[in-house]
Amino acid sequence: MEQEKSCTIVIPTYFGNKMLHNCIVSIFEKVQSPKIYVYKNDIGWLKACNEAIKNTQDDVILLNDDTVVLTDIVREMSRLAYSDEKIGIVGGKALSPNQDTIINYGIYIAPDGNTAHKYFGQRRNSVKVETQKAVEGSCMFIKRDLINAIGVFDEIYTNGYRAEVDYAFRARVGGFKCVSTPKAEYVHFTSQTSGPLGIVNDTHEIFMQKWGTALKLGKV
Repeated sequence: MEQEKSCTIVIPTYFGNKMLHNCIVSIFEKVQSPKIYVYKNDIGWLKACNEAIKNTQDDVILLNDDTVVLTDIVREMSRLAYSDEKIGIVGGKALSPNQDTIINYGIYIAPDGNTAHKYFGQRRNSVKVETQKAVEGSCMFIKRDLINAIGVFDEIYTNGYRAEVDYAFRARVGGFKCVSTPKAEYVHFTSQTSGPLGIVNDTHEIFMQKWGTALKLGKV
């Protein structure tokens, strides 16, 4: 088992309102001695993530401002990441506001490039540690060794949709693993930024130009 390294929770935020306040309060309630980097921006989630990642040398957990953490995500995600030197990405378990059901635990990617949230609507305690093709960027641990190996997100995805899928694919092609831990639990109040701003996240064509052939051949 590798030695765990320092981890910074990166929170890109556009509005910086009560939603962000609630997220930070939950971190201090659940995470022991957290390091938090709030990036207030008007450049979009994707570029904000990249700028923040470049501004720290730690492992990072990308965390949406429209989340409330329910467990010590740093401890749980780091612990799993450093149980295997090949693990580069760890995803958490997103729950509905009532905390009873899952809204995301990994991302399913079809051969035609369409995506879906895995385990949507299933009971909170119905999943175990699982190897994934990709995980959602709303709560995503990225090991610094992976960042050093493949860089940051591809900004061709502009507003960010499918950027985390692309990143997971690049990681796996580079020999790293992508996994999820059910012990990193959080509530995700979805589309709290993209909805009010009228952001349309249609990057299917871009994604398929890059990965379509490999997807259809089952190589990613």
